[in-house]
Amino acid sequence: MYENQFKKGTCILYPWVMFADLVEELMGLDDFEVTERLRQVELRRRRDEAEMAALIAVVEARGIWAADGHLGMKGYLRGNGNWSNSDVACARRNARLMNDHPVVGDALLDGHIGIAQVNELGRARSNRRCGDEIGVVIDQLLDIAEQLPYESLRTVVKRWESLADADGAHRDAEITNERRTVSLNEFDGGLDLRASGGSALNTAMMKKIFDHFVEQEFNADVAQRSEEHGENAPASLLPRTDAQRRFDALAKIFERAASMPADAIGPQIVLNIVATQERYERELATLGLIDAIRGPYTDPFADLLHQYCDSENGISLDGHDAIRAALTGHVRRIVVDTEGVVINFGRTRRLFSGGARTALKLMAQSCENVGCDIGQLSCQIDHIAEWIRDGGATDTDNGAVKCGGHNRNKHRLGITERRDKVGKLIQFRRDGTPITPVGQRLRLNEDESDGSSHECTRTSELDQLGWPIHRLEWAA
Repeated sequence: MYENQFKKGTCILYPWVMFADLVEELMGLDDFEVTERLRQVELRRRRDEAEMAALIAVVEARGIWAADGHLGMKGYLRGNGNWSNSDVACARRNARLMNDHPVVGDALLDGHIGIAQVNELGRARSNRRCGDEIGVVIDQLLDIAEQLPYESLRTVVKRWESLADADGAHRDAEITNERRTVSLNEFDGGLDLRASGGSALNTAMMKKIFDHFVEQEFNADVAQRSEEHGENAPASLLPRTDAQRRFDALAKIFERAASMPADAIGPQIVLNIVATQERYERELATLGLIDAIRGPYTDPFADLLHQYCDSENGISLDGHDAIRAALTGHVRRIVVDTEGVVINFGRTRRLFSGGARTALKLMAQSCENVGCDIGQLSCQIDHIAEWIRDGGATDTDNGAVKCGGHNRNKHRLGITERRDKVGKLIQFRRDGTPITPVGQRLRLNEDESDGSSHECTRTSELDQLGWPIHRLEWAA
């Protein structure tokens, strides 16, 4: 019934080409052509995924799975595609998502969002408690999926789920905390450590402590490499791998704890909780601590980017945790330091330090260079408009979080930067072309759409454009 052959225009490219031949062909392309080929293949993958979702929807609607005696869609897809059960579940979720909300299929077919983003939206659509309500925010989520990194979409989707099902999310958090456990055993002469559960606040604090020790191990390796091979030596010459540094950091935490007397007071590591004014007032009203919500904060789904309540290392927190921290800890606006001093330093300082450095690092969980996921603890603060070249000021609205490698590459490659309408850092090559993921459309200010202006957006404008300047910061 079905012919096992390739038909022109309807099946996969390169049906009779050996992989080694394909590699040889690609090796003959220049650097630009290789990158362009990769981007085109990614667009094709997205179109194929959209077509696969449409096919699955048709098969399910017409019951085609029964033609060869399959007992359902699961067997049909496993039988035709030799898929795993997880592949089947993911594909069916995505098909239902796009069938219910064709705009998702349109965005995927046009290449504006990736497969990972659709998988996350499909997972949220399958949430039995609130998935049916995702249509209320689907346009927002699609825009976030296109304009921001995948991790940002995942965070916002979880934020929506907690707002749409606040009681259920709170119950889940309580159950997870009740089921907390840890085991530490010897395995083949080594360590087997497993931990799970606990509260989000405890998780965020433990992660910050762990990241702090990992950063110390990394700095020690960098110092040793620089001493032996020079400051510009490649990362491959670091004496330990990232995995080895993480293990050694954990060992240092145990050693430090064992070496301290029981009544000793160790150095304080402050965990910052950041939340928008909208979310903070909503949580206060929910607990009856202020009057009912009024004005711009009435609809919690109107602007999901302004409804967050997270730890500084990107862990979503229950609103109750934030209120408890605010009542027992210290509250400060992110635009001032603990003494209420404004942290816009103008051109009186060359480097970002003190409150300005803290504020900027709270604005991003990782390096802001496109595609980089190095955590903010290991990053520097860089001027968007350069100090010397552009006369850029040392202000929070002219700062960006950058790892050392991308900070140096920016200067070496002559890359310029500015923020778009949602506060995302956009980078431009020397020839003025943007460095963005494939399929992503730029959301520049109207007066910057020609790519000629590189002046950074001022703080007052960042308020209106979604850049999270007005946040509350708690030292938990």
